[in-house]
Amino acid sequence: MSEALLSSILSAVIAGVFTLVAKRMESSHSHDDVKAVSSPIPAPAPSSTDSSTSPATPSAPSAPGAINYGTVLKHIGILQFMLNIAGVLVGIIIGATGASEDTLILSALFIGTIVLIAGFVWSALSVEKTVIWRYLVFVAIGVAITTLILNSIILQMPLSLASLAVALVQNFTCMGIGGLIANAVKH
Repeated sequence: MSEALLSSILSAVIAGVFTLVAKRMESSHSHDDVKAVSSPIPAPAPSSTDSSTSPATPSAPSAPGAINYGTVLKHIGILQFMLNIAGVLVGIIIGATGASEDTLILSALFIGTIVLIAGFVWSALSVEKTVIWRYLVFVAIGVAITTLILNSIILQMPLSLASLAVALVQNFTCMGIGGLIANAVKH
């Protein structure tokens, strides 16, 4: 099985698993919100040492600035899928031209950066403006980790501090650019 096909299949499987887990987490999260609104917490019985007689306030649904980790997982999977498809296409195009391995690496890095920026813009536009930066940090870390794992599995690239540093710098740079674009566009 070729590396390109294996990369695409593994990427699609990861995106699918992340999406399934995300849907499960989102449905569980919305179910908890419905339970919290429909069944308030009963007031505790006052004890002999408790001079307070005010009833307990009902539990409120998650705060407006809360991050949905199911959606974070889904976005990590989708961004990773986009990156792997872009990598496969760059590999096919560069391979067909007979260019050097250095050209392939630089092209993949350049196209991957553009895809990441677009992905972070899309991801940031899908959440509340108040949580964009916290949300994008989780997505950036997740994409960096899954990229390193997939590169280790598919390309047999050893995991190292240098590869982690490159992945984090690229992801956080793209996150910053994408987040700024989304902040400028979002009202």
